Amino acid sequence: MIAPLISRDYDSEHWFRVLEKAVEDEPRGIAGVADRLGRGCSRSTLSLILAGAYPANPGKVARRVLEVLDTYRCPYLGVDVQASFCTDHARGPVPTWDPAALELRRCCQTCPHQPLKEGDPA
Repeated sequence: MIAPLISRDYDSEHWFRVLEKAVEDEPRGIAGVADRLGRGCSRSTLSLILAGAYPANPGKVARRVLEVLDTYRCPYLGVDVQASFCTDHARGPVPTWDPAALELRRCCQTCPHQPLKEGDPA
């Protein structure tokens, strides 16, 4: 007996759309995206998620997709930046030695894309 595909209720979520777009844009497809994501995001894991047959909660993969592949329009710089850039500047050390970097950090503190701190409710 063939088991039915697990219902994927995450296919309308932002991270899933980011993942689909990345696979579509990547010349090597799923394998290339898996290499970019690294840590726990193997080609087979991504294939199962995209097919709606992933047997576990995709939360860790979703966080990694957003961390590595998602971009935001930075209101201070006026360009698209990766989420990791936001995390580094919003949570990193205060750059008191560089006035421009300090102004960027001040803008980061009120940015709508500011990443959640550890322990904050999602």
